[in-house]
Parts: sequence; structure tokens; C-alpha cells
Amino acid sequence: MVSNSELKFLRQLKMKKFRELNRAFVVEGAKVVQEVLNSSWKIHSVYATDKYLLSHSLPVEAKVITKTQSEQLTSFSTDAELYALVEMPDKKVFDAASKKILLLDAIRDAGNMGTIIRTADWFDIHAIVCSPDTVELYNPKTLQSTMGSFTRVDVFYNDLLQFMQEHKQYTYYGTFMQGNPIGECKFDEYAAIVLGSESHGISEKTAAGIQQKISIPLVGGTHRQTQPESLNVAVSAAICCYELNK
Repeated sequence: MVSNSELKFLRQLKMKKFRELNRAFVVEGAKVVQEVLNSSWKIHSVYATDKYLLSHSLPVEAKVITKTQSEQLTSFSTDAELYALVEMPDKKVFDAASKKILLLDAIRDAGNMGTIIRTADWFDIHAIVCSPDTVELYNPKTLQSTMGSFTRVDVFYNDLLQFMQEHKQYTYYGTFMQGNPIGECKFDEYAAIVLGSESHGISEKTAAGIQQKISIPLVGGTHRQTQPESLNVAVSAAICCYELNK
């Protein structure tokens, strides 16, 4: 059984300051833990309930946790049966070999962030560059929403305008309400799509580095009596990733 001191440590990792201090984070749920087990990420410990171990086998030894401990450990309304304590990798240097990338400008919602990472993985996009005020990769909701795709997509944090100035091999396409319809866009071989938050869009500073404005046209256009204000940013990212790979 896991000791109270170890459980306390794991629970502290729900907070960003403790994750950064200890360079570690917790993932939960069978799907996400299995993805990490199958990756090159370094796992410190795995924790499982008796119920899970009775019906599943694991490639590593797991520490047994009680139902009560699981309820204390989870970051969500429903606890899981499998958890893993994972070490944060050393900060990577951006690999300019990636021809298609995404840039995220002040995306604050962790669920959207995780879904964008999962979507990028589906469309074989392996690098995402985020502004410093974008939600943290290791936020529990972000990790959960990736469904394990964070193990295959490299996420970097950088001043976006500085990044664009340093990596001029890319053509930078920004998503705006007014711009060339994305379906008509001929993307260059090295292409980066910039997505802003739903509430504020792309910042003026970041927009200064964008070379082409693109938009996702509203079906029905001005002929509609009423219309939605905007698309969810994760949905926009999925459309952009699809068009980028056509």
C-alpha cells in the first residue's frame, strides 16, 4: 500500500509549482498510462487498484492503491484505477525538420489545448509552438485531453514573434475572421498555422509576423439572419490540420 507521505507528494503534483519544482507529473487512466508505458518517457512509478490488477497485466510492477487513495489522487470528478508518476523530459531544441507545425497564441483552456495536441497527432504534425501564456502542457486536464498524444507531439514554449523571426523557412498563416478562405489556400512546403484564443484571437504582436491571413468561411455567410460568433479553437485546429495535409 502507498504510504501517506508518498500520497501527499503525488497530490502536490496537481499544482503547477510542485510539478515544476520536482520536474514530475501524474497521468491517470488506463489509456493514457498505457501510451506512456509504450513511449520513451521515463516513468518513476505506476499505481493501480486491486480491481485493475485482477483483470489486467502490466509490463512493470505497480504499487497498489486503495479506492480511497485513488479518490484522493485523481484530478477529476471520477477517479481512475491506474496512475503513473512520470518525469518531465529535458527541454528539447526545436527541430526545424518538421515541415508542418502549429503555433498557439494564448490558448488558455486546458481541454482545448489537449484536444489540439491529439488532433495534431492524428494529422501527423509533430511540433507545436506555444506562447508563454498558453496553458501548461502538464496541466492534468491537458494531459487527459491528449489521450496520450503528448508522447508523440513535441510542445515548445517561446515568444511567437521571436520564433517566427528565427525560423524564416516557414510561411506563417494566421487564422482570422477575415482572410482568404482556407480551402483556396496553397500551403508552402514549410508551413506554420497560427491559432489564437477564441475570445481575443491572435495578438497584435504575433500578427506582425504573419505573412498570410486565412479564414474558415461561415456556411451561409451574410444571408443568415443569425450566426455563431466563432468556432471553438480546437475545432478550428482540426479543420486547419486537415487542409494543411490535403
